[in-house]
Amino acid sequence: MRSSMHVSKVAVFDAISDKGASNIFKSIASLDSNSEILITKLKLTRKQYYSRMSVLLKAGLVKRYKGRYHLTAFGKVVYNARMNFETKIDDAISNYWKLKAIDSLEMRSGGETEKVISVLIDNQEIRGVLMKEMTPNLPNATNLKDHGIKQSMVTVPNFV
Repeated sequence: MRSSMHVSKVAVFDAISDKGASNIFKSIASLDSNSEILITKLKLTRKQYYSRMSVLLKAGLVKRYKGRYHLTAFGKVVYNARMNFETKIDDAISNYWKLKAIDSLEMRSGGETEKVISVLIDNQEIRGVLMKEMTPNLPNATNLKDHGIKQSMVTVPNFV
């Protein structure tokens, strides 16, 4: 059974990318405050507040209950994903110059690149993303995936 309300990724991204709506969204998630407190705290006009609140409501991120706004279950999931996303961006920013250094190196072999990445990047998730880029495309990789067979890569240390 389909809901009569259709929520799209575009509506969600629009809602959380607008600075004012995003601040309201974060405030509701952390404070569970009423309208007057949010308007004052976020230094918004009533018109700014209610137009942004309308965007959040239409995106299905918040609901009004007993005079207060709360995150919907959907809003809680989006809020959690957003916080994880912000953390990942913060991690990338904190490694920005190391990532620029990796970009500037013109290395011929994946082994050299892998060594540099291992030395420069401490964050396991960022390192994994960069190493994934270097994974060779095996001729039968698609066939293996189609049959539900998992591949694993083994790194053999170079003792030379």
